Amino acid sequence: MSGSKSRSSKLQHKQRERGNMIREWLTKQLTVQEIESRYSVQNKQLGPKPVLFGFQNDQWLELLAKMQPGDELWEFRSPTETWQTLSGRAGIALVRNGEVIDSLVTMMN
Repeated sequence: MSGSKSRSSKLQHKQRERGNMIREWLTKQLTVQEIESRYSVQNKQLGPKPVLFGFQNDQWLELLAKMQPGDELWEFRSPTETWQTLSGRAGIALVRNGEVIDSLVTMMN
């Protein structure tokens, strides 16, 4: 393995250890409207109307507040092996200029 590949592999491993999301996990770009239609939660504790991301609504609003023109929202999912080792993550990532700058984890094991 070359030095460059070795460093890249070590970085990805460290990111997974910390639970950070990496660009390779991005699965599908979505609009705010698509996200709002997919991630609406209804729970009696939250009131009679559906709430985006349920109890994580504040985190969603914080993610939206960070958006700048040209930013993208992507669904992400960690690789299969992370789910098999009980360290899987999935959710929404905020991407700016091809780099993940923040994320909202909606599922983990």
